[in-house]
Amino acid sequence: MSSHRSPAVARLRRARWMMTGLVTVITATAVLVLGFIAATIDSHSRAIEADRQVEKVAFGLARAVQHDEKNALDLSTIVDDELAQGSTAVVVLVREQGQPWKQSHTYQRSLMPADSDISTLATQVEDNSEGTLYKSLRRTATDITGRAVTVVGTPVYWTDWDNIVVVLAADQSMDNPDQHRILVWALLIGGLLLVAASTAAAYLLSGRSQRQALRMLDEHEQFLGDAAHELRTPLATLKLLTESRPEPEEVQQTLDEARKLADRMARLVTGLLARARMQTGIAEPERTLLRLDQLAEAVAEEAADPRILVTAHPAVVVGDPQLLGLAIRNMLENGLTHGAVNRAAPVEVHIAEGRVSVRDHGPGVDPVMSASPFDRGSAGRTGRNGIGLALVAWVAQAHGGNASIEPAVGGGTIATLWLPPADITAGSPTGARP
Repeated sequence: MSSHRSPAVARLRRARWMMTGLVTVITATAVLVLGFIAATIDSHSRAIEADRQVEKVAFGLARAVQHDEKNALDLSTIVDDELAQGSTAVVVLVREQGQPWKQSHTYQRSLMPADSDISTLATQVEDNSEGTLYKSLRRTATDITGRAVTVVGTPVYWTDWDNIVVVLAADQSMDNPDQHRILVWALLIGGLLLVAASTAAAYLLSGRSQRQALRMLDEHEQFLGDAAHELRTPLATLKLLTESRPEPEEVQQTLDEARKLADRMARLVTGLLARARMQTGIAEPERTLLRLDQLAEAVAEEAADPRILVTAHPAVVVGDPQLLGLAIRNMLENGLTHGAVNRAAPVEVHIAEGRVSVRDHGPGVDPVMSASPFDRGSAGRTGRNGIGLALVAWVAQAHGGNASIEPAVGGGTIATLWLPPADITAGSPTGARP
């Protein structure tokens, strides 16, 4: 990673962590709120169910309280009643006029408050009833072990007996509290797992979304590096030409050389921009039927070098004329610049069946470059090859073809650009890659 790319990468990393943190906070907040609502609803529903059960026991047993002919309290019906045999605590208190409360029957006494509190609750039930039968009183208290319980008291009156009877029923303030605790732990653990999963997903997805940005940074950096590397030499040469004082008879030659340098720079910039736009998805290669032989001949004529010998056979392909012309031109420049031993050695161009081959009669493929001659910056005997051959390989790949450089029989090298031939008989370009 280059040093001038580090600030941008650091900003992307900070943005990644900020997005991850934001998703984590939002998810944690949502989980906390939903978990609190779910736990509250469950707690409230269990409290209502507990109250309903306690009221059911208190009312049911109050109706079962009887007294005999001797005005003695008959609790046999309560003892045998199913309501007095469950998990709900029961205390039956009786009080004669002017006397304190007496506990005539108890069941699950540990779930009831202390004796003094029970007497107080019974008095409150009596005062609240105001002589009305079965008007209950509900209170929240603590049993003798300190647990919160709901107590419901119901008075019992008789017209033929002056004693007052109060039935107290008590149970935990929440129905099945163990299940509620399990639910709370499940919400807590599930929420933590959900937050962790969302954090990991946000981190991975943000990193994946930033790969495109990193790739664009790499391509931008490569574009700038390629442009600087390729334009440095022609710009320096052009500067020397403009600063020199040629003789009158050399002015035209100097202008011609300056024009060639300007054309070469324009082609380089065009190729670099086309590659950058297509690699970033801004543009797509043009797909048109064209005569590859005619295109190659036009490029060779434009080069106007007597060393170029062209042998062309009709070849129809599907492709972008501008990009293919750039690739062929780079192959010719490579043959003329790096392959020729002397200025008299020919550069032979052969076109047939979607294939363009450029042969030079130079020293052959440098062993240093033989492994990857199309890589940008590969170094050989004549120095760095720049991006000319790299653009050839890229153009071939963009058209569904390939490019190669191999030693030629008798010396020199052969650079080949191969493209899938177009199926003109079927009326559609089968060789084109979408």
